Formats: sequence, C-alpha cells, structure tokens
Amino acid sequence: MTIVRTRTEYRAVLREIEYLWGSEPNTEKGRKLEEYLSAVDQYEQLSNVAPETLTNV
Repeated sequence: MTIVRTRTEYRAVLREIEYLWGSEPNTEKGRKLEEYLSAVDQYEQLSNVAPETLTNV
C-alpha cells in the first residue's frame, strides 16, 4: 500500500501515474495505478491541497 506523506512524494506519485496511465485493469501495472490514484486522492483530501495537473509537476 502506498501512502503519500509529503509534497515531494505527491509529485513523484503523480509522475508514476502519468507513466502507468492506460494500463490494463487486473495487471500488475493496472493495480499499481489504482493504488497510486487512491494514495493521491487520500493525500489531497487530508492535506486540503488542490489537485495538481501533470503539467504543474
């Protein structure tokens, strides 16, 4: 399980999401993508940060 604790980790996970985007569900990459998306969502909610676009990373 991935947990995002800092802004630096947040940006790193966003880059990983960009890399994994479009991965097939129920594959290793697809599961990792879902895990990262969930971690980013949780970080954004708990930290009250506005979601970043990948162009801002």
